[in-house]
Amino acid sequence: MKNIPTFLVFAILFCTQQIVAQKFFKIANDVVDEATFKEGLALIAQEYDPQIVTYKTFERVTSKDSIIENISIVVLQEDEEEEVYRVFDFLGKPLPDFEFSDITGSSISKQKFSGKYTVVGLYKDAAQVRKAHIKSLNALVNTGEYNAVALIAKNGNMAGIAKRADFPVLNECISWYIDNISIPESPKFLVLDETGNLKYIFQEFPQKEDIIQPIDPVHLKIYDILR
Repeated sequence: MKNIPTFLVFAILFCTQQIVAQKFFKIANDVVDEATFKEGLALIAQEYDPQIVTYKTFERVTSKDSIIENISIVVLQEDEEEEVYRVFDFLGKPLPDFEFSDITGSSISKQKFSGKYTVVGLYKDAAQVRKAHIKSLNALVNTGEYNAVALIAKNGNMAGIAKRADFPVLNECISWYIDNISIPESPKFLVLDETGNLKYIFQEFPQKEDIIQPIDPVHLKIYDILR
């Protein structure tokens, strides 16, 4: 899957609109109505034909009776497996339950994180867990307002990671990944609400230069802490 970071076509089509009871799409820093979005998507599809042009929604927000979808447009190769992106199917729904042991042998389940917004890091293996991720997730947890947890699909050396992390790091989660959301090649970071519903998806760990930012104030606050 390839993300398209900027869209000249939407810049050309874009004009400022008043948000009144319809559907809008936020693309980078622009918000366009549904007709403009479909027109731009069709132009991009022509450019990339025969590749598949689609989009992924990271967040849905209601504003003034309108729905705003915060999205990123992606190009799929014909042989890419759409199943890899099943995590997007849980947007607005409960993330599947999980229960694994941490490095001390203590059992950690999804229910442990209820009552607070939680950032869930999805990793393929321990080598993908960066020091910067741990530092930022620690800062999030140490506010006292949020939880964090890392789910790592494959077995790896967890001692160093767990020693630095102020949040649970759960190893050998491969069966949960396969049964529910597939193993991400690169890490993804999910935002769950107090009830465990998936509310936002960071395709990558937030960086200062990111232009695909959350709309909802809660998600934006988390984004600002992490980056």
